[in-house]
Amino acid sequence: MAPQSTGEIQDVDTGGPDGIDVDREEIDLLDSQIIDIIQRRRRISHRIQQRRLGSGGPRTVLSREMVVLDRYREALGAEGNTLAIDILHFCRGAAPAPKATVGSSAATADDAGPSA
Repeated sequence: MAPQSTGEIQDVDTGGPDGIDVDREEIDLLDSQIIDIIQRRRRISHRIQQRRLGSGGPRTVLSREMVVLDRYREALGAEGNTLAIDILHFCRGAAPAPKATVGSSAATADDAGPSA
């Protein structure tokens, strides 16, 4: 069985100054994978939003977002919370423009925060 990652940075000597290029290549690969995963997450989040809206539900569910925020904060500390907020905001996408009617408020429940 392969050991699980603890999320901690491993201090591994990759061969001095020449190892910098190797490490940068690994970071570039990781960045590419992170981008792919976030794009996939955004597509899935959009599907969930469409299903909720199609069934008469809200665009966002704050209790679900709190679960996501807690997960990131527990795994990554305070910076994890900030990262989760940014990811949730990105994956939520732009809120649809409110339909203006005479005497109605332009604020919606969607303005409350990011979506899971």
